[in-house]
Amino acid sequence: MRPPETRWARIGPKNPATLFHTPDAGICLSAFVVAHRGRTVLLGRPRGGPAWPQKGGYPEAQARELEEEGAWLLPATHLIIEESPDHAALRITRDFAGLPGIPRFVMVQSHLRPARLWNPKWKGNHWDICFVYDLAIRGLPKPMPWWAEFRFAAPDALRSLKVGRGHRDILEGAGYLRRPRSRS
Repeated sequence: MRPPETRWARIGPKNPATLFHTPDAGICLSAFVVAHRGRTVLLGRPRGGPAWPQKGGYPEAQARELEEEGAWLLPATHLIIEESPDHAALRITRDFAGLPGIPRFVMVQSHLRPARLWNPKWKGNHWDICFVYDLAIRGLPKPMPWWAEFRFAAPDALRSLKVGRGHRDILEGAGYLRRPRSRS
């Protein structure tokens, strides 16, 4: 684990001469671990606190907002500058979610969203590059201090749960929200 002063891979238009290809509202490079038991997916409800900036790469105040909203999240975080997606997935699995096993890389997803979703005064788009990993687990992990609880959710429940931070898009893109085909 890198020390707290590491810089997260949240890249924005600080120097237009060298970052001219970035969207006006920045880029995030993130890893997502879709831990599952059968067709059910592990989600965590955040407990806002001072660990979120270090463990989850997310500002403490915004983690508290997610907690107050009752949002559910996948185990995921931004990459650290110069960190490989595979290392980030292991860090998420072990240090952030407390899960056993080694996640398996399955895909890269790209999502572009208007910045006004976060602030009506902001212009341009925000670009998320998401490295998605799969991890089969047997049971619920004991929540670490930055998680209020974990639960498994079936695909039908995922459609109606409040899943925060665009994590539903990750599940949809990875095929976890598809209904199983009937055998006839």
